[in-house]
Formats: sequence, structure tokens, C-alpha cells
Amino acid sequence: MSSVFHIKKRYILPLVFFSLYLLNVLATKAQISLGNTSIVRVGDVGEFLLLILTSLTFVVAMLSAEKEANNRSAQ
Repeated sequence: MSSVFHIKKRYILPLVFFSLYLLNVLATKAQISLGNTSIVRVGDVGEFLLLILTSLTFVVAMLSAEKEANNRSAQ
């Protein structure tokens, strides 16, 4: 491991979805704080979809990690 933050490939997709959600929340908060009336955001449905995709991909990644750990312990 050459990097301090070694992220397995299975966790990249959940991280991307969560990062998009977080960026949307921060951008909306910044626009509201600055008093801008033209708020650029994905909307309620978009936020919901980002959170669902984050949860689902994270669960799949964790199940994959558990399966890999079980296979290693069985050998």
C-alpha cells in the first residue's frame, strides 16, 4: 500500500454517489446563505435517488467484502 487512503474498488461507487449528494447540499446551503434566488440543485427526487443509490451500492459492497472474507477463511 503506497497510499495512506487505500480505497478498494468496491467502495468507489458509493463514495461517488455520497460525494455528489454532499456537494449538492453544500452548494444549496451556500446559495441560500449568500442570498441567491437562483438555486441550482437536483431537487428532492434527485437527492432521494442519490441517497438510495449510495445506500444500495454500499450494501452491495459490504456483502461483497463479507463474501470475500468468508472465502478466505474457508481456505
